[in-house]
Amino acid sequence: MRTTAQRLNALQDKLLAEQFVHNTGLGNEVGFYIFDYVPQDELLVRARIVEIQQYTEKRLQVKIQNFDLFKIVLQFFESRGYMDKNFQMEAKRGSAILFERMQKALKLATNRDELVGYITAHYDPNAIIFLTGVGTAYPIVRSHNLLNNLQPLITQMPLVLFYPGTYSYNKLKLFDQLDDDHYYRAFRIVGD
Repeated sequence: MRTTAQRLNALQDKLLAEQFVHNTGLGNEVGFYIFDYVPQDELLVRARIVEIQQYTEKRLQVKIQNFDLFKIVLQFFESRGYMDKNFQMEAKRGSAILFERMQKALKLATNRDELVGYITAHYDPNAIIFLTGVGTAYPIVRSHNLLNNLQPLITQMPLVLFYPGTYSYNKLKLFDQLDDDHYYRAFRIVGD
């Protein structure tokens, strides 16, 4: 079994393949991929994503956009002046109620999903998309919902979700402990 560092090297090689960049060879499937990794390697993955992005962009002359889900959520609440209210609500009512209210405010998994809206408003259709921050955005954001909502919108170039946990047999297991849900349309980009 390869280490996360070895799998990240394999990911970089995969990104450079012409078949990957042109989203071909998938049998008309959407080019959605998941790079799952041992959650304890989060800091390694974060550092390498920056390196992989810079190296790949230089080699391929293709832009890579990294959407950090946690940063998008924070930006949403900060821009509306909700952060202090969120802290007060959590102190009075608890984290579970706060997370539920945050999900409602973000309209997650609806046709007015703020995360999906942000990504589709800011993404370049000619860029490879990286989605990061899955672990830090949990439990507010659920990966399978986001992927389901992005799937009909991002079709030209590949999308790679960096997932701290396991993606096996179409099942997501966040932090290798929490069952997320099934997601049938993504491919595991690098095997063990």
